[in-house]
Amino acid sequence: MRSLFILLAAVACATPSAGQTSDSGDDRWQLTLADGSYLWDVRLVKLEGDSIHTRGRDSAAVVSVRQVNELRLIRKSEIQLGTPGGAMAALTGADDEVYDLTPLEFADRVRAVQKIFLLHPPAAR
Repeated sequence: MRSLFILLAAVACATPSAGQTSDSGDDRWQLTLADGSYLWDVRLVKLEGDSIHTRGRDSAAVVSVRQVNELRLIRKSEIQLGTPGGAMAALTGADDEVYDLTPLEFADRVRAVQKIFLLHPPAAR
């Protein structure tokens, strides 16, 4: 239960500042699955029951929350001259929001993903 509190507190505190906000249509995600595979460069479409629906450039996928170990929001990076660490942050993923679901029980995972969808609503299409 302590892990859930830490995750939900992190999710609640992870709201981006005004300079970091982006059109949710530009949000790109990486999902790390329990078998070690990835869904890369996808948009979150919806959470239906315990299934996360995603859309990529040329595909769509539905994956159970039970199979997801991590969700990572890949932020667009801008390099500004004179800004310390600007390029390195982009290369190392320091700008990414990472949600680790591995320590959570199934019901807590679903609640955490629901919060992620509240913080990052899919673009209306």
